[in-house]
Parts: sequence; structure tokens; C-alpha cells
Amino acid sequence: MKFLYLLSAIVFLMLMDVPGFSHALLTHRACRLRGGDCHFWKCPTNALYLEKCIIGHCCQRRIWS
Repeated sequence: MKFLYLLSAIVFLMLMDVPGFSHALLTHRACRLRGGDCHFWKCPTNALYLEKCIIGHCCQRRIWS
């Protein structure tokens, strides 16, 4: 059993250095501050993907000129 504790600690320490493993997800409020909105499944066709949100994707509406 002590081996499992050691193995899990080694795996955890290896994954800490992996880029993106500890990347914090945006909250709904942080997404709003960036000018976007959280969408559950994917961004609508008229929106740009900004970043991952807690419930899905943070998307910003395109302004057509």
C-alpha cells in the first residue's frame, strides 16, 4: 500500500510541470470581463473563441462592419 502513495506522488509531481495541466479555467465573470459569454457546447457561428470557460467555451460575438 505504501507503494501506491509513492506512485501517486510521483505522477502528481510529473504532471505539475506539464503545460496546460494547471491552467485555470475562466469563470463566468472573468469571461464577461473579457467581453465574452460562456457557452455550454461550442461557440455560435457568429462568435469568436476566446478561452475555455468553466462550463464550456468563452466566446465573443463578432461585430460585422
